[in-house]
Amino acid sequence: MSSERFNQLVAKHSNLRLRAAMQRRELGATMHDIEHHLSGLDRGIGAAQRLIKNPAVIVGGVALVALIGPKRLMRWATRGALVYSTARRLMRMRQG
Repeated sequence: MSSERFNQLVAKHSNLRLRAAMQRRELGATMHDIEHHLSGLDRGIGAAQRLIKNPAVIVGGVALVALIGPKRLMRWATRGALVYSTARRLMRMRQG
């Protein structure tokens, strides 16, 4: 094998190792972001499960649906979700 070919292979090997290191770093950052989002989701699900197990919350929810009506309650929930998601986006834009 000629020394020129050997040098080409060494350079290619070095570039591949560098690319792999950069990809590992990017993958690690992505995994950290995913873990952060999933931990928030886990906390939310845990809180919802604790609330649902409380009989007073169940009785209050049934009473709320009976008093307000399911259609109006659904409209309010939809609007609330829209306002919440818009506020989160605005906060993210403000931070970033």
